[in-house]
Amino acid sequence: MNALTDLLAQAASLAAEQTEAQEEVPSSFLSRVPIDDIWQFIADISWLEAVVFVAFGVIYLAYGWRVFKALVVINFAVLGMYLGIYLGGKLGSGLWGGIIGVCALGTLSYPFMRFGIAILGGMAGAVLGASFWRIIALPDPLIWAGALAGLVAGGLLAFSSYKTSIMLFTSLQGSMFVVIGMLALLNDYPNLGERLSVALNGHVFLLPALLVIPTFTGIFFQARLLKQESDWAMPE
Repeated sequence: MNALTDLLAQAASLAAEQTEAQEEVPSSFLSRVPIDDIWQFIADISWLEAVVFVAFGVIYLAYGWRVFKALVVINFAVLGMYLGIYLGGKLGSGLWGGIIGVCALGTLSYPFMRFGIAILGGMAGAVLGASFWRIIALPDPLIWAGALAGLVAGGLLAFSSYKTSIMLFTSLQGSMFVVIGMLALLNDYPNLGERLSVALNGHVFLLPALLVIPTFTGIFFQARLLKQESDWAMPE
């Protein structure tokens, strides 16, 4: 009798756990920052690639606004490549899909430069919005709300302050390159990589903070150059 009672109790407990799992609301794509995936990408970077990342990041942070038109075209060409490869793979030829995507989005981005900057500014705003959400420790399942607010603000910024929007997306991309490159270089030191991995996983605000601080440093630096150096006026 005791064995039968224990068996029934275990079955009831298992059924209750399954019911709770079914009633649980699925987490959204943005409900967590994939720290493990990001760190694995950083750990796979060689020291030479890391130096290139840092070099390009510094150029983006300091002088990205000088060549913003080329950067917009490059960004949309890369975006078109990934979309083309994905769609082309569905249709039977990822290679031709990627080529067509590069040519299509890269070409269209130049005559529609302001709209392209609005899209890139919106994407940058979304990343910063989600980063601030994590930094101030708001609920993780609602991180999409911070990203959505940043997306709207960053997109509208292109139509209210053209130059600020350009500095926003160039500084954010530069910050991403610098942070990835520096973490990859530090990871090459013995035992330091493991400590960095533990720190990034243990302190959820750390990675967003590492991204946000250089971004606003770059915006501040570029704004000072624009005000003080008339010869470095931003191209129209």
